[in-house]
Amino acid sequence: MKRILYIHHGGNVGGAPLSLLYLLQQLDRTLYDPVVLCTSDGPVVERFRAEGIETHVSNGFSDFSHTELVWYGGKLLWQLPGRLMNILPSVIATRRALRRFQPDLVHLNSSTLAASALAGSLEGVPVIWHIREPIAQGYVGIRRACLRRAINRFSDSIIAISEHDAAQLIPCQRIRIIHNFVDFKTFDRGISAASTRTKLNISNSHIVVTMLGGCSEPKGTLPFVESLAIVRQQIPNVRFLVVGQEPNMGSVGSVRGWLRRIMQTDNYDRSVMMASAEAISSGDIIFTGVRSDIPHIIAASDILVFPSTVPHFGRPIIEAGAMAKPVVVSDIGGAQELVVHGETGLLVPPGDHASLARSIVSILTDPSRAQSMAESGYQLALNLFDAKTNASRTFAVYEEILGTAWS
Repeated sequence: MKRILYIHHGGNVGGAPLSLLYLLQQLDRTLYDPVVLCTSDGPVVERFRAEGIETHVSNGFSDFSHTELVWYGGKLLWQLPGRLMNILPSVIATRRALRRFQPDLVHLNSSTLAASALAGSLEGVPVIWHIREPIAQGYVGIRRACLRRAINRFSDSIIAISEHDAAQLIPCQRIRIIHNFVDFKTFDRGISAASTRTKLNISNSHIVVTMLGGCSEPKGTLPFVESLAIVRQQIPNVRFLVVGQEPNMGSVGSVRGWLRRIMQTDNYDRSVMMASAEAISSGDIIFTGVRSDIPHIIAASDILVFPSTVPHFGRPIIEAGAMAKPVVVSDIGGAQELVVHGETGLLVPPGDHASLARSIVSILTDPSRAQSMAESGYQLALNLFDAKTNASRTFAVYEEILGTAWS
């Protein structure tokens, strides 16, 4: 049996940790012994443990993000010195972890784990580097160049989850493009919507438009909530759901709150709340907070929207496809690969709330078109995002690196 150490950059629930969780659900435990190491504690740790996966939390090292979703520029530039200072301690802490767990293979679950990749190389442990986020351009490209070189140098194999992500890397034969996948048993299109709608106080007569990703600028929450006013003009009984982290505005009653206000890191959250205030009062927008019943949320929805403003693979898109829901998606890298425009959904310019609204309305006011898109999306998900097929492709990379043909 081969031991694999999976290193994940954090502890919160999100697309990357859930994708890893779904991968491990497909893993043959008679062949592989998985150990997960998270860089911080959080709810996803218990999700791994609930699956019977040995999971540890190490506060001795951290990641260094330079992705389209998070990078240390603009309002986060002040964090850059501290993050740079953490690189060497993170290398040392990862080397200690590798000596402790004695893995045959290290699987890094993010492009942000350069320090851990270097540690694996120094310890002589094979490294698979899973690129789940596109690399940011940055200001002058120094960090981008360093990260691209690190990925190229310190990995025995590279798995990119989209063509767009792979295109950001230094070309080499070690790059494999393996899309994230969906377990059709979990994301079952037959799930009833009734109980979830009842819990959310949404009647059967309401049309539900859902966004997964919470309040986040890269996820496009502001254009989503701004589109409601236009949609509501033609579909008065519409309800918008924002699922995930709720707006977090600095409170004057705490030091952290004062810092958020001084650094203006809560400006986006405040903008979202200002744009949503009237609709929240009327019940037309519901911020659900973080949920663990995403398949039921999608089942309760009539359409799913992915309004991201930065390129990346959108797991909600393929989950909606598995549950036969039409989608409206930002026309950006990564997401473009998951939608056939006009067949499984519609692509719209990122950040354009008016175009977003028009596309939502065009689908919801044409039931036959919506049904056709739903069925086409389901077939696309079956063909491209099946759990067994795509997980097997990842496990084939394990076999290739370990030099063992498993029966």
